[in-house]
Amino acid sequence: MRSKRYKKTYEFKDEKYSPELIRKYEDPEYAKAAEKYERQARRRQTGSSRKQHTVRDSAVPQSKGKGGSRKTKKKYRWNKKKMFRNILTLILLLAVAGSGLFFYLTRNFDKVDTSNADFAIDDQVADDLSGYRNIAILGSDARADEGYDGSRTDAIIIMSIKKSTGDIRLISVMRDSYLKMEYLDGSMVLDKITHAHHYAGGMNTIASLNRSLDLNIKEFVIFNWKAVADAVDCLGGIKINVKPSEINDMNKWGNETAVNVGGTYNKITEAGKQTLDGVQATTYCRIRKTSGGDEGRSRRYKQIMAAVMKKAMLQPWKLNELSETVFPNIRTNMSQFKMYTAAINAPRYSFGKSISWPKVYYAGYLGSISYVVPQTLETNVQRLHRLAFGQDNYSVSATCSQINQEIINDTGIY
Repeated sequence: MRSKRYKKTYEFKDEKYSPELIRKYEDPEYAKAAEKYERQARRRQTGSSRKQHTVRDSAVPQSKGKGGSRKTKKKYRWNKKKMFRNILTLILLLAVAGSGLFFYLTRNFDKVDTSNADFAIDDQVADDLSGYRNIAILGSDARADEGYDGSRTDAIIIMSIKKSTGDIRLISVMRDSYLKMEYLDGSMVLDKITHAHHYAGGMNTIASLNRSLDLNIKEFVIFNWKAVADAVDCLGGIKINVKPSEINDMNKWGNETAVNVGGTYNKITEAGKQTLDGVQATTYCRIRKTSGGDEGRSRRYKQIMAAVMKKAMLQPWKLNELSETVFPNIRTNMSQFKMYTAAINAPRYSFGKSISWPKVYYAGYLGSISYVVPQTLETNVQRLHRLAFGQDNYSVSATCSQINQEIINDTGIY
């Protein structure tokens, strides 16, 4: 069969880049003919330019041939290479300087070594979620002058980053969620996820989330009330829309927050969008009794987090002050290299719709203690994987399925 022939150059001169053109370029002969036309067009334009602007002078050596002498072309190519090398060198120098500054700024974090820890990640889950980096962000209820050991987690947020696109989803887990964790004596128990940190630290919280929700978390960051207050004050306050129903709770608990973070509480007098200082912002994200309960608190923590991150990116000159005042109150198991890779990728990150977990649950008392019991664990985990990771018709792991049945047997709720 005879191949197609492209005879006339005008077939290409009006082409625009489009899906149709891209499909045409998949034809090698079309692509070759189009490239030939472009070369001819450039030569015609160059020749025309020479005729119009070149004034011959016997005192000036003339170039040989249409494209100039070999020596001229070689010098031009060498200059391009030199320019590219200089630009690349500058970029590398800036990157090295930036990394040095970054490692200097992050030296003050309270580091936890979990290199030999068991994260309780299912093998199949690890494979399924290999395209996601999930980081647990935990808000501790540790008071002034208290360490993190033995504290509970007021807020549990999973920052899920899709590696290929930089898309981020914030997944908030209700602190009273009834899940499986390690107890003080090393045995396994069902309890509120907020107690996991009290029993065995941040690793216990991560392992419980991985085990119960089929996740692959290996990194965590823990901050206390003082870290929140200091960060907000360092940035000059953050804009928050305070609802009328939240004012009474804030004014009721504001003074207690002030005592624990070392500051003064200024009463909120009206609802609406306003700038909150550190003590006010910390109080805002802590209240829950009559302000939406556990779910409301999770929502407010996410608001505060997003507002702080957004303002910090607009004020890079504040990084050193944040490093000195805030970072010592933050505990993490992330290496500086891991933090650096997250930081240099920050410009490509974009926040998607956040997710609350569980979606369907029983909130009430079991005996004399209030819990949030997922109805059921399996269906809530399936919904999470569909929304956060695009896994339709997700089948939970054998471990998750077993915990699901244990919760039903223990509570009678399904």
